[in-house]
Amino acid sequence: MRFPDFLIIGAMKSGTTTLYRDLQTNPSIFMPEDKEPHSLCDDAVLTPAGREAYARLFRPAREDQLCGEASTGYTKLPDYPGVVGRAAATLPGHAKFIYVVRDPIARLVSHHHHALTEGRCSSSIEEALRELPELIEYSRYWTQVRPWVDRFGAERVRVVVFESMVKDRVGACVSLCEWLGVRARPELVDPGTVHNASERKPVLTGGWRALQQSWVYQRALRPVLSHTVRRTLRESLLPKAPERPGGPSEGVLERLRAEFAPEVRELRRIVGGSGEEWLSKYDGG
Repeated sequence: MRFPDFLIIGAMKSGTTTLYRDLQTNPSIFMPEDKEPHSLCDDAVLTPAGREAYARLFRPAREDQLCGEASTGYTKLPDYPGVVGRAAATLPGHAKFIYVVRDPIARLVSHHHHALTEGRCSSSIEEALRELPELIEYSRYWTQVRPWVDRFGAERVRVVVFESMVKDRVGACVSLCEWLGVRARPELVDPGTVHNASERKPVLTGGWRALQQSWVYQRALRPVLSHTVRRTLRESLLPKAPERPGGPSEGVLERLRAEFAPEVRELRRIVGGSGEEWLSKYDGG
């Protein structure tokens, strides 16, 4: 059975779809059209049937290609515990892991808008912070990535800073390809294409969400519909996301900065040389 040589493990609302699509342009890399299978989020992947289902995603890959997938659920503690252990039990011993991060408050604000479009929280960020603990938890970057570093070692975990990546998507893709051990193909990356932008994005609500989560869609329809076809159907049939609500008050911003400062201080030890302002803003550097 073939399993991924690398994973994009998150963070949610931090550009993982863009990175996934950019890496997918490289002919030496195979990534399934189902971007987020989340197979390692459940113990089912440890069963013979679960291993077979996961391996089936990578069956079309050529022998000379690296395989990867991108599931943001892999860094969504405490909601999805045990992912690292399942990865260790399932993936090859050389597997590597890519974690994309952005300013934790900016990520939280984008996540809030995403949850609002799904009807899961209030339009007020102050109220939403009480309703959805995940808004803060998924921005605790060191808490989320530390289990991966502890289990696999820092040399097998690459933290990518979203703000730096969007400034130079071609360069970011080249650097990652070299780290993964494949020949970079910078001429194939189109930095002018934005993937999975939140603004006016189609909203999955009510019966449409039930359909997407159904066995018929997940097992029968999705595997045979290309990304382009699925995107066209969403844009044609679904309502658009609402405009973004107002941002956090200064008081809430101060509280969030204090909340995330210890996480950013720890993260900086493995981020490397990125000079993005938010990294020093949170840790006082």
